[in-house]
Formats: sequence, C-alpha cells, structure tokens
Amino acid sequence: MREILIVEDNEEYRKSMVNLIKEVDSDVIIHETSNENEAYVIAIKKIIDMFIVDIVLHSDRIGGDDSGAEFAYNIRSIERYRFTPVIIVSRLYDPKMNMYITANCYSFIEKPFDAGVFKQTVAGAMKYKTVEDKIKYMYFHDNGIIEAVPENDILYMESRVKMLNVYTVKEQFKIPRRTCGRILDELGNENLIKCSRQTLVNINHIKSIDRVNRYIIIDGISEAVEIGASMIKQFFEELKKRGRLL
Repeated sequence: MREILIVEDNEEYRKSMVNLIKEVDSDVIIHETSNENEAYVIAIKKIIDMFIVDIVLHSDRIGGDDSGAEFAYNIRSIERYRFTPVIIVSRLYDPKMNMYITANCYSFIEKPFDAGVFKQTVAGAMKYKTVEDKIKYMYFHDNGIIEAVPENDILYMESRVKMLNVYTVKEQFKIPRRTCGRILDELGNENLIKCSRQTLVNINHIKSIDRVNRYIIIDGISEAVEIGASMIKQFFEELKKRGRLL
C-alpha cells in the first residue's frame, strides 16, 4: 500500500489535497504535517512513496522562507528517497527555487491549483514506489542536515545536558537538542532499548549482562554501560519481548 506525505502549512490546502488524493486512490495512506521538522521524523520512520511539499512553510519568517524547498532537497540524502517523486506546490513560482525543482522534483504545481491537474500529477507519480534500503540505516536529523548510519554500526547512545552522544563502531558524533526519549520516538527502531533514563543500547551489540552489579558489556567498548536502578525491570522485559534475554 502506498504512503504519501503532505508538507503544507495551510490547513485548507492540506484538506483539499487529502480529498483529491483519495479520489485518485482511496486506499493510499496519507500523512500530513505543517512543518519540516515533523516531516523529517515521518520520512525517517515511514517509507514514503510520494512527497507533496509547499516551498514556504513559515510565511512570517523575516527575510523570506524556503524551508519546504530545503526539505525537498535534503530528503534526497536518505538513500531510499533518491528517486521518490516530490511534487512542489507554491503560490508563486520563484526563479531562485529552480535548482530545487529541476534537480530534485517530479513536478511543480502553482497555487491556487486546478483539481484536475493536481489529480493527474498525483496519478502519474503513483506509478513509482519507494524501494526499502538494502542496508538498514538509522537517520539522525538536525536543522535539515541528515546523518545516515548503518543500523548495525550503532553501539549505544547517551544523552547529557541536551546533547545526544552517539557511539558507533567507527566514530562518535553528537546530536544537539535530543533526549533518549525523543530519539526513540523519531527513529522508531526496535533494536534500541533504554537501560537508563539517559542511555540507549543496541541489543545486537550486547555481549554480556551483569545482573548483580547492573552493567552491560558492549562489543568494542572497554567501559561497561550501567543499567539504571529504576530501569532494571523494564530493561529485562524489553529484552524478553525481543527474544534477546541473556
């Protein structure tokens, strides 16, 4: 079943698009949002087969806004979306957006759009379907910059003072303004579980667990990772759910 993401800050236009898409295919799953940050989260957690994006998502921004166009451009850094149709909608065509549109998008529709033209464009784009990544990645985003890391490379993550430290088999990097709870919600990855309020571990890299002293040994890491006293029961329940109780 196909999934479409609409990124449009005008509620009236969003509702109109949803209704018109349903006329083309009543079975399609439609996700909708008014801002690019939520759009990144949806695109990362789901497999989207078509993006419909407004160039301007923050019309009140001083100095102009092209956040929608930036989203359409940046989404190509996610491997599975390299060739996914992106339909740009805008009230007025701006020549400076030409690079985004011609290089990265399936079509451009000017507002106010004709219902027939919109449906015809959507129907054409529905001929294509996004293919899942051959290698599973975890995607981290911050201000439009997307960091792609193979799922199997993630060892563990630790949040400290509004900063998420991500440890992989090759490197360590930081994602600002992220907590463990928030990153779990954004990634939606079942291999990541909390062992404390500040720490997530990738269960695929757990080498051993010391239940008595409450710590975890992770492949490739010399220091043990602590299991929080208040998280012991939940941690082992989550391991059991995944059939990984050691």
